[in-house]
Amino acid sequence: MNHRINKLPDGLLVGILLTVIAALVYLPFVFQFGYYFDDWYIMFAAGARGTEAIREIYSVDRPAGALLMSPLFALFGANPLYYNLSAFAFRVLGALGVWTLCARLWSRARAFAFIASLLFLIYPGFLSQPNGITYQYYLAGLASAIWSVAFTMQAVTTPHRNRAWFLHGFSILLGLFYLSQIEWYIGFEAIRWTCIFLLAWRERGPARQKIIRAFQQGFPALLVPALFVAWRIFFFENERGATDVGMQLGDVFLYPLQTLFRWGFSQAQNMFETLVAAWVMPLQQIGLVRDNTHRLIGLAIGIVLIFLSLGALRRMESQDDAARADSSNWKGEMVWLGVAALAFGLAPVTLANREVWFPSFSRYTLAASLGAAILIAAWISGVSKPLARRGILAMFILASVFTHYGNGSQYATRTQRTRDFWWQVAWRAPQFQKNTTLIVNIASVSTEEDYFVWGPANLIYYLESQNDKAVQPALFAAVLNRDAVNKVVTRERQEYDNRRGIITYKNYRNILILSQPSPSSCVHVINGLQPEFSTTESDSIRVIGPFSELEHILVDETPHAPPQLVFGPEPARGWCYFYQSADLARQRGDWESIIRLGNEAQAMGFAPSDLIEWMPFLQAYAITGDTDSLIARAPAISAQPYIALQVCQNMGGGLPSLSDAVVEVIDSHYCLE
Repeated sequence: MNHRINKLPDGLLVGILLTVIAALVYLPFVFQFGYYFDDWYIMFAAGARGTEAIREIYSVDRPAGALLMSPLFALFGANPLYYNLSAFAFRVLGALGVWTLCARLWSRARAFAFIASLLFLIYPGFLSQPNGITYQYYLAGLASAIWSVAFTMQAVTTPHRNRAWFLHGFSILLGLFYLSQIEWYIGFEAIRWTCIFLLAWRERGPARQKIIRAFQQGFPALLVPALFVAWRIFFFENERGATDVGMQLGDVFLYPLQTLFRWGFSQAQNMFETLVAAWVMPLQQIGLVRDNTHRLIGLAIGIVLIFLSLGALRRMESQDDAARADSSNWKGEMVWLGVAALAFGLAPVTLANREVWFPSFSRYTLAASLGAAILIAAWISGVSKPLARRGILAMFILASVFTHYGNGSQYATRTQRTRDFWWQVAWRAPQFQKNTTLIVNIASVSTEEDYFVWGPANLIYYLESQNDKAVQPALFAAVLNRDAVNKVVTRERQEYDNRRGIITYKNYRNILILSQPSPSSCVHVINGLQPEFSTTESDSIRVIGPFSELEHILVDETPHAPPQLVFGPEPARGWCYFYQSADLARQRGDWESIIRLGNEAQAMGFAPSDLIEWMPFLQAYAITGDTDSLIARAPAISAQPYIALQVCQNMGGGLPSLSDAVVEVIDSHYCLE
């Protein structure tokens, strides 16, 4: 077997090895990934109006993104798994492009080319790989940019003119494609010309002659930035400030010295973050998982990757012996290219007044990660002792494996918590009234934009657009923050918003609050007429709870089951299922059903971790006169005075027609003095 493997061409062996390594790094949790962030509005809009909505979404700033996403949606539909597998494939293609580029530039330094492509593949600074839908065109553009440069290098070095023109043409097409996906990848054009000049500088002659030779060899590549810039300036009307060049560069004309100083400082900081901090900060933030089982799995994956990588490295090093005695300045060339790729990959980010920030803005490292991989690979390749080289590479591999494993685990956890939340909502609410504005709190899951809420809600309850000419969901949402609290309390009127062709009308006078105060709590639908709050409930929910209107839940409609493709299969029916069913029965006034549900839950050994969830059952016991059950629950509840106070207030004076015996039990067991 080893003999057959050793006979494989280097390119094929590296391709197989990088694919296997990428699978071990990026796919352990791939079946547990779902929708995240912008995925919610993209997929709702696409489901409501098809590719027309996709074109509208990307027309704001990157219209060619629809050229990629429209056919992918036609192929993959709403299934997040396929998008993540596609993103994985683009990641591998990008790494193969790095191998091809480096092997072309330094054909006698295959070990360096392998290390560079490996480090680029497993680079831990980009943490949005599991977000395969939104970042599809980021990864496709990155792979296209690298291959565009690699094809230019092949065109420049081939002795066959017809082949050279063909390679130049293909390189130009890929170049125009990658820039149409992400405009701030334009730093790759500087990387391309750095490679061309490195080749030209190897030739003998004066500097002027080398410069002329470089332009003669690479001039077709000038079409890429020329055509893109011409289109961007003269034909495209940008509607988004973050990608508007004029808006982003405006400060340099008003405050030139201050702006240049700020850019210089920011560029240096971004370079440090991308080259050094990317291997440390994400590892500390998410890579050092606390669960021992996950630690062992991550360590096992790391050991396998080290074994595979060092085996390939030994083969490459055995072929590079001649290169070590070579008098050419190939190590210096690697450093020059690495610095250029790092600096120019980040320059557009810096000029757009953006900063690399882990984990939220890790995407800004993507273009510059090529430079980081090349610089680190050059350093490792320059270490004279083989054992030290392999030990350093092993440390980088372990750091990356733990980072990506922890990152994947966090994304999988977020998916599961989000799915569990919306399944509970579906158990509790058969249907929502149209135009309801939802305010949601999901334990340990940040809700940064309103579509994080109205996206999943509409995918469950209202799949179709409410507007024939645009995408308009039937349910809206407001982000739970200080601004929303102020607007709810001051009874602000509805707000119109048009985000990428999606129209919403959030209304702060028309809200319903859904809150999961802690991971051990169920979802609580807040009834403003009789609010019930957990001891772990946020202060913001307590303030606006009285404004939550329960009538937005239509209890007599046909229940809506969340689509499994997005929300997974129905979770096990534990305590929260019985609580949601009982709370729905309470809204219907069906007290006998609540008693039955409580008995079933107790017979199966279920009980709440959050004691406020006894409330529907306590009210049913009170109305049906079951004083024994009220007394049985009292010791645990009275141990939490905040919960006991709410029981006293909501049942002592909030329920009609209670018997004297029930009132006495409530007063003596729950109304603490």
